[in-house]
Amino acid sequence: MNIKKFNRYWIYLLSLFIISLGASLSIKANLGTSPLICLPYVSSLITKLTVGEVMFVFTLIFIIIQVALLRGDFEKRQYLQLVIGTIFSFFVDFSLMLVDFINPVGYVSQMALLLFSCLVVAFGVLLEIQTEIVYLPADGVIVAISKVLKKEFSTVKPFVDSSMVIIAAVLSVVFLGYLAGVREGTIISAIIIGPIVRLLKTHLDKYVLELID
Repeated sequence: MNIKKFNRYWIYLLSLFIISLGASLSIKANLGTSPLICLPYVSSLITKLTVGEVMFVFTLIFIIIQVALLRGDFEKRQYLQLVIGTIFSFFVDFSLMLVDFINPVGYVSQMALLLFSCLVVAFGVLLEIQTEIVYLPADGVIVAISKVLKKEFSTVKPFVDSSMVIIAAVLSVVFLGYLAGVREGTIISAIIIGPIVRLLKTHLDKYVLELID
């Protein structure tokens, strides 16, 4: 295996960890979780499973959605999302353990942590989509919708993320009797992560490509 191909794989695995870390930081900010983790987080509160365990269930759901949308255009290698989803589910629970000591005090600190989590997630997503190995299941759904609608990933992502937030909010109220995991931070994340990915792509694309191409 040449060094470029090796770089592509380790950067991809790194991207999964970075995304899971950013998602976990959004939970610790306690201003509403990021859209990526919002629905699994609320579902974990409902089912009493860990966030990672619920993420694995959503992996299966997201793969089914992609197959339904793309049909014959769904790449066979993307079935590896099942493996990747399992790894990511582990990373989520592991990241939550790593950041357990972080407990921001005061609204300003919470907001700063939330914004930082958005940057971390966006950077991880950039690495993930640039390595072009296997999409993270949640991003795979966005890519599938992008292909069907013939729109850019960064354009579609805010709309998909917002939909996930709405579903999480409804489930939270119906099954928990209160609004959990959805606050202003969730909306902020849904709006800005896509544009941050686009901004990072503009400035960091060439450096990432130098490592993997």
